[in-house]
Amino acid sequence: MKIQASMHSKTSWSIAGQGIGLLILLLIPVVAQAQIEITLKNSFIEKFKDRATVDATFTVDKAHKRPNPGSKDGDLHIAGRAPEIGLAIVAEIMNAKDEDSAVNLIHSVEGKNKTVKLSGAWRLWCEHGGESKQIQGAKLDPFDTTNPSHVFEIHPITSLDGESINESLKPIAGFTPKDAETAFISYENKKSQIISNGTNKTTTIVTSMGGFNYVEFKIELIQDPRAVTDGTMAFAKVLDLADETLVQKRRMVFVQGSEPETAVKKLHKGDTLHVLGVPRIDLALVSYRTKNAKTTPGILNWNLPYEMLIVAVYPD
Repeated sequence: MKIQASMHSKTSWSIAGQGIGLLILLLIPVVAQAQIEITLKNSFIEKFKDRATVDATFTVDKAHKRPNPGSKDGDLHIAGRAPEIGLAIVAEIMNAKDEDSAVNLIHSVEGKNKTVKLSGAWRLWCEHGGESKQIQGAKLDPFDTTNPSHVFEIHPITSLDGESINESLKPIAGFTPKDAETAFISYENKKSQIISNGTNKTTTIVTSMGGFNYVEFKIELIQDPRAVTDGTMAFAKVLDLADETLVQKRRMVFVQGSEPETAVKKLHKGDTLHVLGVPRIDLALVSYRTKNAKTTPGILNWNLPYEMLIVAVYPD
């Protein structure tokens, strides 16, 4: 299968050798699925559209007692709030069994209305949004669960109170990532609507639940990587593990100082890299589509704009 997508054009599909049942599944309209509305401040979109990470003054409401086992992804989930973000947040430490100091720090402030300085990759994705409206800046009460309805994650965390845990961005021992072809079919076919709320300077993204959290795939750079404020970004083809092209063009995001960033900075156009990634909504494309709505009919109803956050590289 090949999924062909362009940076600023409507997703197009080339599906070979697939049954009619799959084709029908891919064409299920968004209205048939549970809707999630995410309303963001335009200033937030513009600030973070070309950034890999976010810094937060994070109030830890509820955390897992212990990290997930490797077979279940190895993360430690932490529910909380931060004024810099203004949405329900779940922050996650990757490979948390190897990060005792970070885990202990989280538990030392948990449920005490105390804050911790936390940095990590921002991730806007409807994995646990539920049938809800998520409005940036709305009042949030303390959470009594590690998994409140949320669309915003700081995942993975890269530092706590100034102490780096960048080394946690590595393959997860004992974990089986999602299949690349299955995951990217889902990502590419995710419906959306973008609504510009000009009077209050916000933008609403309407979409549905999205899964396939960790996926293993390869990338082939179609340009040299470029540095951004807090990391590196590059456009690349998405390949499966047999080197078959799945997506022709998609933005890849690398956190500053992480092993994935170190690896990609050594590469050039045409080079490949074997990676573990998670999807997030591409705020650069949200901004682009909003600004070009008057000149490109239908652009606000194109499939959900997304990019891949690269959280580990494999030692091929």
